[in-house]
Amino acid sequence: MTRTMLHDRLPFILGAILLGASSCLAHAQISAKHDDGAQPQIDAAAAKAWSRHGFSDAQREAIREAMRRGLEEKFVPGGALLVIHRGEPVFREGFGLADIESKRPFTPDAPCRIASLTKLHTATLIAMLVEQGKLSWEDRVDKHLPDFAHLAVRGKGPASRAPKIRELLSHTAGFAGQKAYQSGEWRIKRDGTLAEAVGSLPAEGLATEPGSVFAYTGAGYLVAGRIAEVVSGKEFAALMKEMLLMPVGATLATFQLSAEIEKRMPTMYQHRNGELVKVDRSRRPEAATTFPNPGGGLISTLDDVGRVLLLHRNRGTVNEKRLIAAEPLAELYRAQPVTDRASYGLGFNVLKTGQGRGGVRLGHLGASGTQVALDFENDLIVVLLTQVPQTETQSYRQRLIQTIYAVFQSRNSARDASADD
Repeated sequence: MTRTMLHDRLPFILGAILLGASSCLAHAQISAKHDDGAQPQIDAAAAKAWSRHGFSDAQREAIREAMRRGLEEKFVPGGALLVIHRGEPVFREGFGLADIESKRPFTPDAPCRIASLTKLHTATLIAMLVEQGKLSWEDRVDKHLPDFAHLAVRGKGPASRAPKIRELLSHTAGFAGQKAYQSGEWRIKRDGTLAEAVGSLPAEGLATEPGSVFAYTGAGYLVAGRIAEVVSGKEFAALMKEMLLMPVGATLATFQLSAEIEKRMPTMYQHRNGELVKVDRSRRPEAATTFPNPGGGLISTLDDVGRVLLLHRNRGTVNEKRLIAAEPLAELYRAQPVTDRASYGLGFNVLKTGQGRGGVRLGHLGASGTQVALDFENDLIVVLLTQVPQTETQSYRQRLIQTIYAVFQSRNSARDASADD
């Protein structure tokens, strides 16, 4: 299955995962040895919170067993899992190895390439700029980037209009899908600045009329990131750090791969002939990208991704201080027009809607083997970081997320039954 096909099926995959199951992040860790010799890195404060939130040791062990199966079946060499319940971490553990050769453990604080989880960060930043009045969801791209005023739909002639901001973030702007860019049929400039990369896009043209078709792609996020630079007067990475990452406490998240970060990062693996082999990073697209990629370039940790999701869980507040109003964030949770099959909002897949058609259960995948769930209904956040392609780990991740949801749904069922008594 190609990555484009997989992303087109994201709501179905994520929905099956979640429906198939019957604020301060602590850093203290203890170790416990698995039978296979791996040393899980267990957060002591989260372990205590697990019991305080009414969960049993057996339920926690069920999640650990699901994690171990991924190691035993060689889906992944290791990973890290964070579960936040009612705004508090109740499960925060690293498991397996970050590097097979050196047997370096995969710790909860390991910096990872989070790939498309970057999109929810960028969408959150754009929502903050909307609240500030620097742009609008309905703004056309050419209002901020005049070179997009006369776009053409390839093979059909002039486009009727330029895409809107909301279409950039919902993959409905008319750009070609990811597969077309990967094949070289459509090109994105990878070197130079973000401004230069976005400046190369008008000549490539559109694949469809803006607002008419859903096609998962990073191109719209590049354009949105460039617009953020234009309206703020600041470089994208600096703007992201100033407006979002630092205020929520995500101090380790970065677009810049330093030697120190690279030394701590888990090795990226892929499957070949039934074995896990190292990925040659020099051949990966990010190796050739010299600018901060708003659609997939962030390096972050379990905790820092959790902190951004807590901003959403808390409806725009951090430590009881408001960073952004709830309403601009709520726009991200609404499935956008023509994304019916994909059920995509702005930076999130909308897995379940509540009254008023707003999403109450959201999620996203990252191509590097990352996944998040943001569940307002169960007051639950899940962050899973691995560094094996998501296309190769789908069944493993599905079992793990199902196990997590089985634990929380059984607790809710028991609580409801008790209330009825």
